[in-house]
Amino acid sequence: MINRLTATVLLLLLFSPLLQAKSLQEIQALLASQSIVRGDFEQRRTMEMFSQPLTSSGHFIIHKESGLLWQQTAPFPVNLILTDEKLSQKIGNQPAQVMTEKENPMAFYFSHIFLSLFDGNAQQLDQQFTSEFSEKNNDWTLMLTPNKAPLNSVFSSISISGEQYVDQIELTELRGDKTTILFSKQTEQPENLTPDESALFQF
Repeated sequence: MINRLTATVLLLLLFSPLLQAKSLQEIQALLASQSIVRGDFEQRRTMEMFSQPLTSSGHFIIHKESGLLWQQTAPFPVNLILTDEKLSQKIGNQPAQVMTEKENPMAFYFSHIFLSLFDGNAQQLDQQFTSEFSEKNNDWTLMLTPNKAPLNSVFSSISISGEQYVDQIELTELRGDKTTILFSKQTEQPENLTPDESALFQF
């Protein structure tokens, strides 16, 4: 569960239109201003034990008030829903597995850090990472190096890059495994959750 969470939740909560941001401060301000982002994803996980990367794809919604909806459609259906209080994972037609912070405090530790980043909380960033921001021809990159446990016991670096939106996130683990998440078709429309989407967060 920790691996799935880090690959699909950890940095997705940084999403927001960045409008050719020139500084980390501009990114944080824009992150705090957006209420919803929708889009598609393709995830590639490279592991030493496999000769080819493991790939998956699907759709996501990040809603500032409700949480994260991560709907994998290939190679098999997985629904992951994260709120402030609960995490639900449903694989195919199996019953959903629901956990709370008390049951898995480490998973919620990760998610709370990045929910704070989604709110533009610079203090959390400064406390957990050494950051390096660069910009060239309207493309920008934010490199994060964890400097505190438990993040620095899992990751060697986390790279976030894009232009108008976050387009790519790359998580490099200390053991050498790497996860790359590519995003496309990002939009803020419709501005509100549909009734069906709202119902998914009520679990």
